[in-house]
Amino acid sequence: MIIMSEVLSEQVVSKKFSPDERYRITTKVTIVGAIVNFILSILKIVIGYIGHSHALVVDGIHSFSDLLSDAMVVIAAKHGSQSPDENHPYGHARIETAFAAVLGGILITVGVGIVIDALDRISSGEVATPSSITLWVALFSVLSKEGLYQYTLIYAKKLDSTILKANAWHHRSDAISSIVVLIGIGGSIYGIANLDAAASVIVSVMISKIGWDIAKESIDQLVDKGLDPDKVESIKNRINDIPGVLHMHMLRTRQMGSESLLDVHIQVAPQLSVSEGHRISDEVSHKLINEFSDISQVLVHIDAEDDENSASCSHLPLRDEILKDLKSFCGQVENMTIHYLDGQVSIEIILSLAEPNNNDELKKCLSSAVEKFDYIKSIDLIFQ
Repeated sequence: MIIMSEVLSEQVVSKKFSPDERYRITTKVTIVGAIVNFILSILKIVIGYIGHSHALVVDGIHSFSDLLSDAMVVIAAKHGSQSPDENHPYGHARIETAFAAVLGGILITVGVGIVIDALDRISSGEVATPSSITLWVALFSVLSKEGLYQYTLIYAKKLDSTILKANAWHHRSDAISSIVVLIGIGGSIYGIANLDAAASVIVSVMISKIGWDIAKESIDQLVDKGLDPDKVESIKNRINDIPGVLHMHMLRTRQMGSESLLDVHIQVAPQLSVSEGHRISDEVSHKLINEFSDISQVLVHIDAEDDENSASCSHLPLRDEILKDLKSFCGQVENMTIHYLDGQVSIEIILSLAEPNNNDELKKCLSSAVEKFDYIKSIDLIFQ
């Protein structure tokens, strides 16, 4: 029997979008959002001031904060799309995840800020009746931000980009806050002075919840949380269906940006050659990468036995020491195949039928070696 030592096989295939394409698309989408945010912020602050709407002015300042998040998205996309290098062998995708966590924090902050502003207006008793033009600007803001949300989300799904998804929801939160302003302005015009403040408190909780979900998802990726259990089960089933795989165990998964990485131990027949075991590991990598669109890297560890339940062989001597032990009994031994299984060594010595040898004497000294060294389970002679 031939026991394969640890064989690691790793394959990486290009995704639907290359890093350069991801950066170009992300930048284009974000710049569109930045332009709209800039126009809205100027419009809302100016009209809010002229039309005596404090809520619209605050919403304009909020839109200015969106420019900061847009800049963060571009920076994250630029650095996150860089190819692996010597210091970052797994690439830079985690930069995108880190920035998404920051954006989640911004959404939480915005939600809390709306609550504080609403409570401040209620406690101060500052009630103004805005002009009707502010109502139309608020409505324009709602439609614009909802349009940005839909536009950004389309590309976020295409790229499976965490940072674009976060920014899309940021646009949605802005649309919701503009709805609050719209309700507040309408309520003030029709005599319900504190309607906008009350609605702000309710909606701010929704915004903070969105921010929490985004931040939590990003933090889960940063701390290497495993993939969804259903996805993991599908991966396990696919591995077990591959010819040559007797059993699989110790599957570990993690997310890095839009890509999934995993490593797994697979058990193959102990009689296989190292090259055949390596070929099976290549097949496992190839199938998973090509059949699961998000999987980019697969590390396969080949086992000749179930190393979770079998006795460890890590304490057993290597070839040089075994040859030294056998030489003390039988002289020089060549063409030896060593099997490390279940905490012991089984040895096969290949002899040529064409060469003269003293088989009885050799068998006798090898039997003595088995009795002498307790780490040796058996020694078999194979003639060819």
